[in-house]
Amino acid sequence: MQSFATLTGHLARKTFLAPGLIALAFGLTVSAPISAQTVLKAAHSSSTTSTGHQALEFMAKELKEKTDGRITLQIFPSSQLGSEREQIESIQLGNLDLSFVSSAVLGAFNQDFFALDIPFMFKDREGVYRVLDGAIGTQLLASLDQVGIKGLAYWENGFRQLTNNVRPIRSPKDLEGMKMRTMENEVHIAAWKAEGANPAPLAFGELFTALQQGTFDAQEGPINLFYDMKFYEVQKYITRTNHVYSPWPLLINPDVYNGFSDQDRAIFDQVVKDATSYQRQLAQQADEKAVAAMPQVQIIDLTPEEHAAFADRMGPIYDTVKKKIGSEVVDAIVAEVNR
Repeated sequence: MQSFATLTGHLARKTFLAPGLIALAFGLTVSAPISAQTVLKAAHSSSTTSTGHQALEFMAKELKEKTDGRITLQIFPSSQLGSEREQIESIQLGNLDLSFVSSAVLGAFNQDFFALDIPFMFKDREGVYRVLDGAIGTQLLASLDQVGIKGLAYWENGFRQLTNNVRPIRSPKDLEGMKMRTMENEVHIAAWKAEGANPAPLAFGELFTALQQGTFDAQEGPINLFYDMKFYEVQKYITRTNHVYSPWPLLINPDVYNGFSDQDRAIFDQVVKDATSYQRQLAQQADEKAVAAMPQVQIIDLTPEEHAAFADRMGPIYDTVKKKIGSEVVDAIVAEVNR
């Protein structure tokens, strides 16, 4: 595995702004000290029952209590302030203070985040946490500083599963030609093409209607999010593929963060740490609770051989990501997962 310093330097070189935002992000954002009483505008794209929303409510309560009301949160759920990509851009521009988003969307702002989206790379949460909470994950968050974003922590969206409204899926052959929604992430799109699907990106806030109207037959995501968004009303089958672990990076506008007093920044950092532990505990329980609450949905558990049939198609995806961002980050993650 490469040295920590080498990886740090690589991440620093690879960050970039989304097209058209360079001038805006650094030309319009004005650094200013935080006032004595600050209301942080926080947004996300999941529902009010999601573990991420509950964690923001936890933060709001803790910050208000521990700062004697100097810092409070105003939360806008369910894509009220735009898609995840738009929320990230709003943080860059200073129009939004705080958000948690799918890590896959961050690939458009820092290509190294694509390395987290290689399917069937993570085997369990222990390996995930070694990567995200160790040097690799820390440096990925730090690299966002160069594109006008402060990365705070990794919350847990969970292992992603394949769902559809056509048939039980046990093999790539069952998926062939199926219209499938993916995130706006070229690695995800390429992976599902390799599996035989017909994938296309769509903003998450528009997904329920698209599934309901038959624009898409299938989608993929964590079971708990499937339940929170009531996708069980328009999808009959869940195949537990565990194909990608999806973190929710927690992001803040750097001018807001740097504008805290030393005392309030220390309080804020501790609240983020506590909220991260709280959110992950909720997330680890959420899938089982969601399955129990959806008896009408058929759950398909793959045999090791069936799982391998999907995973074995991902060799070209590893190669694609390595060509795009270099092999350093990918190799470092694989080495940490397999140690």
